[in-house]
Formats: sequence, structure tokens, C-alpha cells
Amino acid sequence: MIDGIEPFYQQIAESIEEAISEKWTTAKMDVVFFSDASEYTGEYTRAVDGVARGFATTSAGERAFRELRRLFKECAQPVWGRACFELQANGTFNMKWGYDDCDENGFAGFDEEEKLRRIEERHQRLTRA
Repeated sequence: MIDGIEPFYQQIAESIEEAISEKWTTAKMDVVFFSDASEYTGEYTRAVDGVARGFATTSAGERAFRELRRLFKECAQPVWGRACFELQANGTFNMKWGYDDCDENGFAGFDEEEKLRRIEERHQRLTRA
């Protein structure tokens, strides 16, 4: 465990709760750090009908992920290029770190075809009625 990590988890959770204006059951915020950019996405499941929807991530949540990366570097821990914070409406959460396609600096590799596939999958998931 890295000392000082808990406040960042709390900031991400609060940013998700702030961004969603209706009742939900589960929500997640994903981030990918590339060498020259980062990408943040948010999704949740509506409580009323179980339908998946997207939400605009907040600057506070995005900042918390950047600070987590900084903390990992300062603690000489391997730096991840992808992360997913999954939050349940009851407050429990799960944090997943992704190292698979990272370079030596912890940046995810960019694959245009993979990116387009993920965009299409997300679009299909979020536009179901």
C-alpha cells in the first residue's frame, strides 16, 4: 500500500457522484495516459432501468488520477498507463491498474484501430435504449 493514496480515491468517488445527476447503481471512470495526451471517460448504470449512460468527467477527478500517477512515481512504484475506478452506489469501489501496453515511462501505446474499436463499442453500449 502506498501512503497517502486514500484521499485520491475519495476525490475520484466524489467527482463521479458530482457528475451524475440521477440515481445510479454502478459507475466507473477510466483513464489512459499516452506520452502526449490523456483520455478520461465516465459511464454509469441508471438505477431506474439498468441502462448504461456516459458522463462528463470533472477536472477534480482527472486531477486526482494525475496526482495518483505522481504519487506512484515518487514512491518508486511501477507507473500504469491505464486505470479504472469502479464505484458502487453504496460507496464500495475497486481500482484497477493497467500496465500491459505501457512503455518504460508508464505511457500506454496508441493503436488507432484499437481506439476506433473501443469508441464503437462504447457508442453501442451507451446508445442502447
